[in-house]
Amino acid sequence: MPVPTLVLNFGHSVLRSLSDYTEAASEIYRHYRTGRNIVAVTSAQGDQTDVLLAEARRIGPEGASDGGGARNLPELLQLGERRSAALLALALERIGAPAFVRQARGLGLTAQGDPMSAELTGLDTGQLMQDLKDHDIVVMPGFVAIGEKDRAVLLGQGGADYTALYVADQLGAPALLLKDVDGVYDRDPKEASDTPPRRYARVSYADLRRKAGPLIADRAIDYAESTGQRFRIGKPGVAGSTLVGDVSGLPEETAMPPKLRIAMMGLGIVGGGVWRRVAEHPDRFEIVRVMVRNPDKYIDQGYPEDLLTTKAEDLLAAEPDIFIDVSGPIEPALPLTRDMLARGVDVVSANKQAVAAGGQALLDHARRSDARLLFSSAAGGGMPMLEMCVRERGRIARVEALLNGTTNFMLGEMEGGLSYDDALKIAQDRGYAEADPTADVDGHDAAAKIRLVSLLGFGEELDPADIPRDSLSDMTGQQEPGTVLKRVARVSGDTGEIVADLRLRALSPNNFLAQADGEDAHAVFDFTDGDRYVIRGKGAGRWPTTESVMADLYDLSNGTDPSG
Repeated sequence: MPVPTLVLNFGHSVLRSLSDYTEAASEIYRHYRTGRNIVAVTSAQGDQTDVLLAEARRIGPEGASDGGGARNLPELLQLGERRSAALLALALERIGAPAFVRQARGLGLTAQGDPMSAELTGLDTGQLMQDLKDHDIVVMPGFVAIGEKDRAVLLGQGGADYTALYVADQLGAPALLLKDVDGVYDRDPKEASDTPPRRYARVSYADLRRKAGPLIADRAIDYAESTGQRFRIGKPGVAGSTLVGDVSGLPEETAMPPKLRIAMMGLGIVGGGVWRRVAEHPDRFEIVRVMVRNPDKYIDQGYPEDLLTTKAEDLLAAEPDIFIDVSGPIEPALPLTRDMLARGVDVVSANKQAVAAGGQALLDHARRSDARLLFSSAAGGGMPMLEMCVRERGRIARVEALLNGTTNFMLGEMEGGLSYDDALKIAQDRGYAEADPTADVDGHDAAAKIRLVSLLGFGEELDPADIPRDSLSDMTGQQEPGTVLKRVARVSGDTGEIVADLRLRALSPNNFLAQADGEDAHAVFDFTDGDRYVIRGKGAGRWPTTESVMADLYDLSNGTDPSG
């Protein structure tokens, strides 16, 4: 079964500063985790095109500002989009999402006509589909194509929107154009008025021109209308959008999600990352209390003293809307999670040990409550593995995966000649391993994740004692030449009963799992109908796990379902 693809375009109104690339990467990840491959088309950041035009006027021939007589102007102006694509790919790399930058020439994106406002004529869809198969997420610059004599040409005003719609049309995929407003309104939502603006759920091409002309350039609308293509206009981080097509509906009043109060437990590597990311969204979230073991340690790091506590009852007394657990031990996390759910507080947990120990009883407790329990960050880091388990439950025959990015990184370093101690120190220095690495290297961490895969993907609870596991200390002697050593987690229902283990295996270099480098994580899902699905991402580190927590937070804020 082919993996569905979504084309996203990030307009310059949502890429105004470097921090906006973090938000753009988050938007991509939120769609990626629902089981889609992503083509991300970038506009230049903010006023970068104007800056480049000013440089052209200073140093180029007469008419350089409009292309008249300046044949090489497109070569300069495309740098804004290419820079933007590279920045977005770097932001994706930080959060552990697989991403690959492909330029217009590599994709065979061709155009003809005016070199400053050319018409698209071709795309190598085979190359793009191969890139998606190899990388899941492809980032490409909009606004630029390859014209006659292999020269770069530009696509005029709205060229990035035009690029995204053209690529989506050629792939037969949906397109979402992301702006600084979450759709088309009956009037400018930024204008002061006694009555709130109303958003169209559906709007026609003609009404789009009349109601929101500056939002989408005419040439992009013209292309969509000429091909009968429907597309959506939305805003990063917001679930609502407007579908553009042949007909309009009636506009309706909308409201931004209310600000949600958050209580947290843990401020370690991941907790610190979550704190920083949540603080970037004061309009959506507010941290009201954080439970830690030693407040003085965090006060010295600059955290507000009045928000820190050592008592669980202080978290409950803060009356949060959401409880985030980014601690490690089962106690006191598991009973506190139960208490929060019983009080109707939504829970986002990265604590795989607590959730695995709670098992089906904890899931049942959440269902009986008026609250949601989300824990996609408990396994996989930047690889959306548990979402796949939920989405495909009942169809999964076998899962094989690298479920601990720390040990995958260490194995790679050790195969390169480092000792166990040296590989561990590097992993700790980079934030992949905790000060006490026992849970990682002896397999306790991966075993908890195996239990979650079995619970969500197969509906079966496993006892930790029923999961045989190899430790990195079990590495003895030389491995078979020409192979790659990986510690592979396996959960299988092939024989009618669930079998699971965690074993050091010598794999062929052609094996998909063997191709995971460093802290990368790979997983292979085999289905009962013979189909196979592979996913990838970074399995360790502050930012991959933080991003998974943030994705759950946005799902709660938007009222959306991460399982797609």
